[in-house]
Parts: sequence; C-alpha cells; structure tokens
Amino acid sequence: MNYFDQIKLGLVRQKFPPSQRPDIEKKLAEEFVRAGFADKIKPGHKVLITSGSRGIESMLEVLQVLVKLVKSVGGQPLIFPAMGSHGGGTAAGQVKVLAHLGQTESTLGASIYNDYQSVQVGEIFDGVPVFVDRAVLPEQTNHVILVGRVKEHTEFSGPIESGLLKMAVVGLGRVAGATSMHQAAVKYTYAETIKAMARSIFSKISILGGIALVDDQRNILRHLEAVAAEEIVYREPDLLKMSQRIKPRLPWEKLDLLLVDEIGKDISGSGLDTKVIGRIENIYEKALTSPAITRIVSRSMSEKGGGNAIGLGLSDFITQPLFEAVDMEMTRLNSVVAISPEKGRCPIVASDTKAALNLALETVGPWRPENLSMAWILNTKDLEYLAVSPVLWEMAANDPTLEQISFPDIWPWAAEAEGPNFNEYRCRRLEK
Repeated sequence: MNYFDQIKLGLVRQKFPPSQRPDIEKKLAEEFVRAGFADKIKPGHKVLITSGSRGIESMLEVLQVLVKLVKSVGGQPLIFPAMGSHGGGTAAGQVKVLAHLGQTESTLGASIYNDYQSVQVGEIFDGVPVFVDRAVLPEQTNHVILVGRVKEHTEFSGPIESGLLKMAVVGLGRVAGATSMHQAAVKYTYAETIKAMARSIFSKISILGGIALVDDQRNILRHLEAVAAEEIVYREPDLLKMSQRIKPRLPWEKLDLLLVDEIGKDISGSGLDTKVIGRIENIYEKALTSPAITRIVSRSMSEKGGGNAIGLGLSDFITQPLFEAVDMEMTRLNSVVAISPEKGRCPIVASDTKAALNLALETVGPWRPENLSMAWILNTKDLEYLAVSPVLWEMAANDPTLEQISFPDIWPWAAEAEGPNFNEYRCRRLEK
C-alpha cells in the first residue's frame, strides 16, 4: 500500500544556544603550558599523539596546533591511530580512517604511525590481560598525549564513559586491548574495567596527560582542557557531566517513526547514537526507556564511515543502497570485538526509501495522518533541524525550545522512490 499522499512534513529548528567555540590556537597554547606539558617535553623527545575514528569538528585543528606546540619545545610528534578494532583492525585500515577524516601527514604536519604490534603490559581482575601497542612503550616513545572528546558512551552509563581513559585502554590497546576490555566488561562493568585497565597502563607507560574536548549541541567545540595524567581519573567525571548538559537530543519522548539519512562510525560509535534513539541493545546493560521510538528507518552509510555498519541492528528497516555499502568483514570484527553482535544484525532490507517507509508505516500500529508522530533527521549527531509530521509541527508551536520554520507540505517521496537527502530538503524549505 502507498501511504505517501496522506502524509505531510514541515521543518522545525531546535533553539540551541549560540555556540561559543574557543580560539583553539590560543586556548591550547595556554593549556599546554598550564598543565606542565611544555616543561616536561625536552628537545629530541618523541611524543605520540592519539587520534580516533570519530568525526569531531575540531579534531584536525586541535591536532595541527598540538603538533606545532610539541615541535616548538623541541619534541618530535607522531600521530597514533587510536581506535581499537575500527578500520578493519589493521594498521593500513586505521591510517585510511584518519584520511577519511582529513587527517594525513600533509594536513597534520607530522608522521602517522603505520605499524601494529600489541603487547601485554599487565593484568587485572585475576587474569584479564591489559594490552598496548609496542609504539607507546617507554623504550619507543618518551611521552603519550591522549586527545579525545568526552561524552556519553553508546554501550553503557557510568561515572566515566567515552573519553581519555577509554582512549588509553581501547585506543592504545588496538584490537587486543578492545577485545579484552569488552570481554571483561560483561562481568565487571565497563566503568570499572576501563578504570582498572587505565591504572595498569598509566603505571607502565609515560602518559603526559590528555587534551579533553567537549562539544555543544551543534557538535561544535565548547570546552578544551589539558589534563595531567594523574588528574584524568578525577577530572573526567566532571567533564562528562558538562557534556551531558549540552548534548544534542531529540525534543520528544515518543515517536511512531524516525527516518535517519545516514549512519556511520564517524557519527557515533554505534552508527546511530543509542542515547539519542533510546535503543542500547546490550544484553548486559539496562535497557533505555527514552525516547520510545516504534520504528526506525535508515537510508544510507556516511561517506566517512568506511563501510563499518555496526549499529545496523538498531534500525528496523534499511534501504538496498545502505545494505550494499556495508563492509561485512569490518562490521563483523567491530561487532564481535565490542561484544555487541546485536548491533551487527541486518534489519529488513527494502529496495529504496519509499519502500522502507511504507513497510515501517505498516508496522507502527493504528495511525491517521493527523496523529502520526514522525520525524526525519540527517543523523543522530546533527539535530538542530528536523522535518516533522503535522502533529509534531503543532506541538512545536507551544514548545519554547522549538521554532517552526516551514509549514507541513506533501513529503518528497510522493512521486519518487528515493527523493532528496535531508540537507537538500532542509535547504529547499529554508528558501521558501
């Protein structure tokens, strides 16, 4: 059955506060001195700087400035791809992930580590091994600077989630470290496992400290802070709370249907941010209760995702183009290493967006055009603009956090199978 002649979409905008992006060059230079990094790096010292797989707006500029600062005191910087099993779990694959994010030796002004050799450096919980890459051992490098965004993790909730400690454990540990951490977390919880492994790693290698990044609702850098190694475990919980106060989220507690243009590892560690969609799908973590979304349809893979489709199983329906863009081996590796096979499962595949939406609408329960609560977004990271069905449009009129932009009109799939992408639709409606 074709439902499209019955449904209209309008455009609304979340009224996020103005972004307050710091001057990265000035702020990082101040923090580099304040945290003692400048004094501890001596001429000739080798300094390994981490970079992960997420599409972080400020990351390239932060790394560029950090490289210059290390060089300014005589250090020799080396960029380390710190991303567990991402990029197929290979040295070349992880260097390629950085390239997808615009990070190359040319743009960074520093060499990128392109080898891969995990070594065990410790043990926790009576038998759980702790790994790092050989490159970070004291005989190979003088200092390690962890660079990472502090935010909620898509697999668990706790006093520490995604941040510098996880970067040390999973990033420096590569596939072996990621595997050991996730396996131990099944029994000992993520937070306790990460903290225990981090303590072991910090005692064995020379971690100078970290550069913590906190983004606002628009995914623009709000806060940048250098944290000395011995302070990270105490400071990170406060940075997580800061991130939670200003994170992007959907403005509704319940939806019949959510249409997502793109999923990908650069967008979220789980392709779709579990805390945004209210689906964690983790057998050893408490299920999320909000928001409650009856059906989720995903259209495509992010161009920067590299084919890693972990999180595919969080959708109910996907399109054939999305399915064809999946690198099955890469997705399998990440899903298994993360002890999250549920997120690698394949939903029902429809030929195109229109077909997928028709199937979803047949499975949301009884609805009428005037009461269907449906939203369409670019991805789970970019949530300032949302296309919405009439009932959500009317709700926006009485919501001080939302602005009505464009009145509901017949949606773009009434006459064609794929229709425009969300950005094209948004620009078109903004022009009216």
